[in-house]
Amino acid sequence: MAHPETMPDARSRARWLIHAFDRTFDYLGVLAFLGMIIVLCLQIFFRYILAAPLVWATPLSMFLFIWAIWFGGAAGIRDQTQVRVELAERYLPHGVKRLLMPGISLACALFLLIVFYKSFEIVELQSSAIYDTLPFTRDYLFMVVPVLGSVMALQAIRVFVRQVGQYYFPKRDG
Repeated sequence: MAHPETMPDARSRARWLIHAFDRTFDYLGVLAFLGMIIVLCLQIFFRYILAAPLVWATPLSMFLFIWAIWFGGAAGIRDQTQVRVELAERYLPHGVKRLLMPGISLACALFLLIVFYKSFEIVELQSSAIYDTLPFTRDYLFMVVPVLGSVMALQAIRVFVRQVGQYYFPKRDG
């Protein structure tokens, strides 16, 4: 059994690792979004200033936009800022919320795990579809679903655990 004096150190390392994981995915989402903006600005410049549009700009910006959306979705689930109906959170009694809120998070995680499982079929189907103007197949676009769908499922599980702690094991002052 681990010594009690090593537990805080192990917990702090785990927290650091989780924080690094979260920040990495946040930065990748920002990079995808910035890449999309740069590609679109290049397209505008080449199309309207030089009268020579870039044939690869539209599909690449779409690719980056979709990846940025999924990165943002993972962050939204983690921070509980995704689009949702907050009526239950505001007006239902605590006893109902303590069942409903973790239940919703658990259902979300289960749904995302099903999406993750089924996404490999879609990626496989898209592996032979090629872009006319990009040097890779469309499966790279659809890889966003298993990659970030699994991250979203992990985030939903983290929210579930956090909510169970909040509703069933609240910290007492004093």
